[in-house]
Amino acid sequence: MSQHGSQNGNLNTKHTQNSDQMTIGDFFAYKNVFITGGTGFLGTVLIEALLGTSPDIGKIYVLVRSKKNIDPQERIKRILQKQLFEKHDDNTLKKIVPVVGEIGEANFGFTNDLFTELIDKVHVIYHIAATIKFSSPLRTAIKTNVTGTMHTIEFAKKVKNLAAYVYYSTAFCNSNNRGLILERVYKSKFDPYDMLKWAEDDNAWLDFNEDKCKATIMDHPNTYTFTKNLAENLLMAEMKNMPVAIVRPSVVYGTWERPLPGWVGNANSGHLGFMAGFVKGVFRAMRGSQTAIIDVIPCDYVINSSLVMAWYVATRHIEQPEVIHCTAGEVNPMTCGQFCDYLNDSVKRHPPDNFVWKPIARLRSGWRYNLSFYLFHLLPAMIVLIPEKLFSLGMPHHTLFDYMHVFKKGSGFFDYFLHNDFRYDMKNALRINSVIPEKDRLRYNFDASQCNWSEFIDRIIIGIRRFYFKEAVVTTSWHRNYWKFYNVLYYAGYVFLFIILLVLMTSWFQLNIAFTITAIIWGFLVWL
Repeated sequence: MSQHGSQNGNLNTKHTQNSDQMTIGDFFAYKNVFITGGTGFLGTVLIEALLGTSPDIGKIYVLVRSKKNIDPQERIKRILQKQLFEKHDDNTLKKIVPVVGEIGEANFGFTNDLFTELIDKVHVIYHIAATIKFSSPLRTAIKTNVTGTMHTIEFAKKVKNLAAYVYYSTAFCNSNNRGLILERVYKSKFDPYDMLKWAEDDNAWLDFNEDKCKATIMDHPNTYTFTKNLAENLLMAEMKNMPVAIVRPSVVYGTWERPLPGWVGNANSGHLGFMAGFVKGVFRAMRGSQTAIIDVIPCDYVINSSLVMAWYVATRHIEQPEVIHCTAGEVNPMTCGQFCDYLNDSVKRHPPDNFVWKPIARLRSGWRYNLSFYLFHLLPAMIVLIPEKLFSLGMPHHTLFDYMHVFKKGSGFFDYFLHNDFRYDMKNALRINSVIPEKDRLRYNFDASQCNWSEFIDRIIIGIRRFYFKEAVVTTSWHRNYWKFYNVLYYAGYVFLFIILLVLMTSWFQLNIAFTITAIIWGFLVWL
């Protein structure tokens, strides 16, 4: 073990005596924090939460990628103009300092002066940055999720006064296992160090194809879970006797309460993308089984858990990375069938200002889902988009087809989890939640056992309306009347469909035969 690791071990032992008395606010006071992935959905909520931990928190250094014609200060300024930060004054927001660099480069590509400043001043590291595209090429995923993690580890070992290092992993990183998944690091089937070397060898990737990718990741559903598991193995090997925590959230939705109920960020990825499309009546079928558990967790619960874990590992002697699941399935399960029911009830209570068609979510599987997707999702999108392509009618950039492409491309990942029941042990998470100082327990709670999922879905639907589509916050009588009008059109559409089919069939068959065929086709489409 390095001298640095031993020093941290002694530091943590010294704090152990006062760990129960030190509040989370006390811990973060005068601490400087370094964040990777701070410009993303989770990262921005984390930054806001850090500002609220203590009025005396130090600087928050945010790693920002260099982009052509976009000033890093301007990128941070745009983020801070979001409603997320409206309660913080200018002096508080000045604590956020963008530092330009690349997660994939040694020392993040910082200048010597900047790197020296950071290793002298940083106390807490949050590593969030990752490629979360489930279809990312394997080499890309390794370079971002594994090599990037190795660079943060090397940085952490050089930091002179490291109090805590928190890694944002995922509950899905062990999805190649069955049964109860424990809060421990599962050994990867490949050596992560070999993978680091492989990613740097250009020749090794010349004839790399999809079949070779599948042979490499084996029983992992995608490159994302595979490389996240590798990254956890790196942490286990490199950071023994250091104050390290691994937080594994499940499907992260918007916020339950803090800093704003229903905050959803851009709402254009993952299952939040499905929700945004659903609200507008675009996505009408979700693939899954009625009884499968959909393990969702509010974003602020994930943030709370990561704040608690920084406090926890900093005030105790940690021999190996402390792992927790930030999930709900074991303590407050919600099935896919219940999820769709909550969606349909919620959008009826809180309809948007406008929608393409009456929003309704149905759970489908197998060929029924595929046919439903092409008939009721893709075909309407083409009907809308073809005139747009031909005549440039000025439709918004995020068109219906964009939604379809993103959702269809990413649906395979969710299919895997919505057809298989995964169980995540929470003994460690609940144990740590129980030792949060009494005055902090309500503020930093991340135990989802008391979450009212119907109320949570309400908040997300309103949040998508408010923050993503920039629509009304309050549901008015106008909204309800609008819903009733479209509800009439929705059922009138069934009648109209029957008439159209009957007219078509009577042009080919006698009336009695035409009526029978029409009834069969119509009944099948309604059932679909």
